[in-house]
Amino acid sequence: MTLSYDSTLDDVTEASVPLILRSKTYATNRWRGALLCAAIFTAFAFLGFNAKENINLPVVCAAAAAWGAGLFLLTYKGSIRRRIAKYIASEMKGPWPLPTVYETTEGKLTSTTSGARTTYTLADLTAVQEDKRYLQLTFGPKGLCLIPLRAFDDTDHKNTFLATLGRPIV
Repeated sequence: MTLSYDSTLDDVTEASVPLILRSKTYATNRWRGALLCAAIFTAFAFLGFNAKENINLPVVCAAAAAWGAGLFLLTYKGSIRRRIAKYIASEMKGPWPLPTVYETTEGKLTSTTSGARTTYTLADLTAVQEDKRYLQLTFGPKGLCLIPLRAFDDTDHKNTFLATLGRPIV
């Protein structure tokens, strides 16, 4: 079976983000960055308030540390998403949207976007999930395929595609 649609930059980015968010590197950098921001905000609070007599300096430094760490944690995921989008846009030059084709043949799912070809073995398919925007196919810990629901003409078309994969929606 062949499925084709036009991919936007958002579609291509969205497929990469969950893989990065699952990685150990992301978790390490997230907490390391939060601690670094907490330390920097604490240092600035100390430098700004240490000469004040009526200020409880440990409370101000603790509040500044919490604020710095919280600010970093709130913005880190969005900054990762923007960096991935910027990288993909620079690597996949050309006018967006780009044509994308999915083909299921001989126990494999092959995705082609702008000449970039990715092949997944259907035997490695561990989960099929659907949310409001995407059909998510998980191929083990390092394989993820997101297909926008707008790529399917209707529910029957989507069910036919899933039947060729041999997996129902979880």
